[in-house]
Amino acid sequence: MTTLTHEVKTLQIAQRKVSALFLDIKGGFDNVNPTTLCGILRAKGVNPYLVSWTRSFLSGRTCRLRYQGSPKVFARVSVCTPQGSPVSPLLFVIYVSQLHCEIPGSLTLSYVDDFGLTASSSSYRRNVQILQKHYGKLKARGARLGVGFSVPKTELIPWRTNRDRAPISNTQVHLDGSIFRPKAEVWWLGYWFTPSLATTTPFVKRLAKAQAAFVAV
Repeated sequence: MTTLTHEVKTLQIAQRKVSALFLDIKGGFDNVNPTTLCGILRAKGVNPYLVSWTRSFLSGRTCRLRYQGSPKVFARVSVCTPQGSPVSPLLFVIYVSQLHCEIPGSLTLSYVDDFGLTASSSSYRRNVQILQKHYGKLKARGARLGVGFSVPKTELIPWRTNRDRAPISNTQVHLDGSIFRPKAEVWWLGYWFTPSLATTTPFVKRLAKAQAAFVAV
């Protein structure tokens, strides 16, 4: 979050318009292919012993659903990293590192399965074009990895400075047949962002939440 805020303000100092698109990987841990992951590890020069350990760790796993009336049999799982294991987030981050690609005027940040794309140019409309192009590249790379994005969770926000008196941009982004309008508030990684990057909004929301919890007690 600090990196995102710093980069946005740096671009604004250079008199550029800045926008961000927040994406969420759909069913992240459930779509990790062990064979593909081991190939990525070898390409990154990881010790063969660790590659073999990873393959063994992800192989031969089974699971079963537990609910009233469910069959008490285990099913073989060939694709996924086990949730609850401290190793799984690291393996997943390595797996989706292939989604990071450089596009002029843009910045890609991610935290596990949450991605944030930031574009800068001379106009918000141009930013939307850059973000749509960047999303197309991410989608294509994700398809090769067997992962996709949860489009309904997508959010768009145009960043503004406190001195900006122009109306808030209403330029929409079109992704996979869905339209996303700019938002005045975005919740990302447990933090509330506003176009002006004001710190009062997250403070007020956290205070209200704390007060509600206090009243409930």
